[in-house]
Amino acid sequence: MFNLPETTLVNKKIPKNKFYEKLRADKTLREKFVRQVDFILWKHKLSRHTVNLSPTKEVEEIQVFEVHLKQKNLSREVLESIDRAIPYPILFALVYHDEVKLAVAYKKRSKQHEDRFVVDSYYYSPWQKAEEISLDLLKGLDLQAVYENIIKGLLPESKERMTSLEQAIEKQKAADRLRREIAALEAKIHKEPQFNRKVKYNLELQEKRKELEKILE
Repeated sequence: MFNLPETTLVNKKIPKNKFYEKLRADKTLREKFVRQVDFILWKHKLSRHTVNLSPTKEVEEIQVFEVHLKQKNLSREVLESIDRAIPYPILFALVYHDEVKLAVAYKKRSKQHEDRFVVDSYYYSPWQKAEEISLDLLKGLDLQAVYENIIKGLLPESKERMTSLEQAIEKQKAADRLRREIAALEAKIHKEPQFNRKVKYNLELQEKRKELEKILE
């Protein structure tokens, strides 16, 4: 699936219960694991010793997990529980039959607890055949740069001229927020019987669309 050196290969199955036991997960989360996940395979480890790239304080290693699914969707709660159980960034390859969807979270080291990470937004690729995946997992001069480039590779609005991962993520969040606001205004216009209010909503809608166009330039 990924063109990585053999030195990175782990190929170790991790029992699902290891994650929810470590996190003392409630019944709902355990049921989601059982219903949605077939098995979890720790596929690769990117570290100083496996790819000869320097670690940083923020990114010491990067793990690649294959999550084989029983159904063609996986709840964020399941992904987040795995991320919270592992103190390193993780690239997930969600596998359903012969299709794969990549997922990665923006994880930052907690300011209160050095050994913990705060999980922010998740970013995904579309579903595709394994042989169609073109994401370069070793793009960067150190492991932090590799991690940031993996995330940028899954940001639909990212541009090559962006130099900061935070800039790319904030831009993506702003675009997503505006899309939600545009959809809400379109729904209001469709349902609103009063002409004056329709005009008001239409003006707001045009402004939101201009804002979105400006962000995506």
